[in-house]
Amino acid sequence: MTEYFEVDAEKDLKSMDTFLEDWKYYEFLKNLALNNKSIVGYRDHKYTVQKNTEIDLGMEKYKNIHYNIELPIENEQYLSNKLIVFFMPADRMISTQAKLRMFGNSPWESLASSIAKNTYILRIADSNLISGSYYQNTINFLNYETSIQQLIQNTAYKYNISSGNIVMYGNSRGGTGALYHGLLGNYKVVAIDPVIDRRAWVEVKDVQHMFDLVDYNFAPKINRLLEKTTLSPEKIKILCSDTAFITYPFVKQLNLSKINLLNLNLTIPHVVDPFTSHAALIGKTVPFQLSLINQFLYEEDISIEKSLILFNVDDWDVLLPWTSPYFTMHFKDYGIEVIRNSKLLGKDNIWLNFMIKSRMIFNKKYTIEIITDESTLSLENSLFIHSENKYKNIDLKRTNENGEVVWKSKFTADYSFEFLGLNAEAVARNNSIIIRSIKIFCEDR
Repeated sequence: MTEYFEVDAEKDLKSMDTFLEDWKYYEFLKNLALNNKSIVGYRDHKYTVQKNTEIDLGMEKYKNIHYNIELPIENEQYLSNKLIVFFMPADRMISTQAKLRMFGNSPWESLASSIAKNTYILRIADSNLISGSYYQNTINFLNYETSIQQLIQNTAYKYNISSGNIVMYGNSRGGTGALYHGLLGNYKVVAIDPVIDRRAWVEVKDVQHMFDLVDYNFAPKINRLLEKTTLSPEKIKILCSDTAFITYPFVKQLNLSKINLLNLNLTIPHVVDPFTSHAALIGKTVPFQLSLINQFLYEEDISIEKSLILFNVDDWDVLLPWTSPYFTMHFKDYGIEVIRNSKLLGKDNIWLNFMIKSRMIFNKKYTIEIITDESTLSLENSLFIHSENKYKNIDLKRTNENGEVVWKSKFTADYSFEFLGLNAEAVARNNSIIIRSIKIFCEDR
C-alpha cells in the first residue's frame, strides 16, 4: 500500500535532505526504516512511502533482494564460466527515488566489454532500510546477509560457475559489501576504497539514512570474518590511498596479515572537500581495477608450464588434426586431448581429420595402433578412414600392452584412403580422448 508524507513547504528541499533539516522529519524517517518502509518518490511537498517488500526497482527480485544479471556478450564458450558480483556504491543518497539510493547511479555499464569472456555480472542493490545498510543485517532484516549469499549461490548454480571463478567487486559502500560478503562466502575480493568506518558520512548529517541501526565502525566485525575465512591474503585485494583521509586510517584497522592492502601513491590536484580524494581514487583507477578483476577471472584457466613435452608428434603416421566446430583440442605434455564439445550437430563438417602421411594403397593390409590413456573409455565405432566420399569404419579393439592402453585394428584397404577421422556423430558430447600416438603399419611393404 502506498502512503504519502506531506512536509511544510518552507522546509521542503525536494530531496532526501528534507529529512535531515528537521528533527521530527528525521525521527519519522527512522520509524519508516524500523517498519520496513522507505521513500520511493516525491511530488508537491509529498513524499511517497512504500513497504520494502512492495518496492519495485525495475529489477529482478529474490527474497526482497533486488538485482539484475548481465549475460556474457558472446555465447561461445571460450573459458570456464565466471561471475562478478557487483555491490553498488552510494552515490545518489539525496534522490527521492529508491533505486538511485539503493542501486546508485554508477552501474559501470561498459564493464562487460573489458573483462574475461564467459563472465556473468550480478549487480545487487543495497535494498535495506531507507537507502541501504552496507549489505549487512539490521534489526528489521535479520536474514539480509543470508539472502544475498543464497542469491550468489543460486546464480552460480544456474550458470555452472565454480566458487573459484566468482569475484566480489565494489567501491565505497559497494567495496564494503564486496569485502564483507567475500569473507562470508569465501569468494575472491576486489574492494576499492571500502568504507570501514562510516562516521565521515554522519558527522554533520546522516546523509546515508542509517541512523544507529548500522554499526559505525565495521573493523571488528570484518576482522572476525578474516579470522574464519579460508581465503589466502592474495585473494583479498583492497585498493586504498593514504591521501583518502576519510577511509585510509580505518582500512588500516583491519588485520593486514589476512589481506592484500594496496596503497596507491595518488596525487590529487584539486582537493575540494574530504570526499574528493575518495572519489578520485575510485574514478581515476579504472584500468587498475580492471587488471585486478581480470587477474582473478583468468587465473582458474591459466597454468604455469614447467614440464617438457613427453611425446613426439613427428613419430606419428598422421599429421596433427585439422579444426572442427564439434571438437576442442589441447596440446598436452603427454598427448593430444580431443574433446567432443557440447555443440549440437548442425550443417558444419562433422569430421575431425588427421591426414595420413603416406596415403593408403588399394588392396594392401594395414594395422592401425592408437595409444591412449586410461581415461579414454571407448574409441569403438567412432574412428573412420575416408577419402573422396569413401568411408570405412575402423573396428578398434582395446588391449593393454606394457602398461599402455592400445587400440588396434587390422584391415585391407579397399580404397586409397588419405584421412583418419573422428566422427562427431559417433562421439558422445563432452567426452574426452587423450591420444598419445597414432601408428599405421602396411604389412605388405
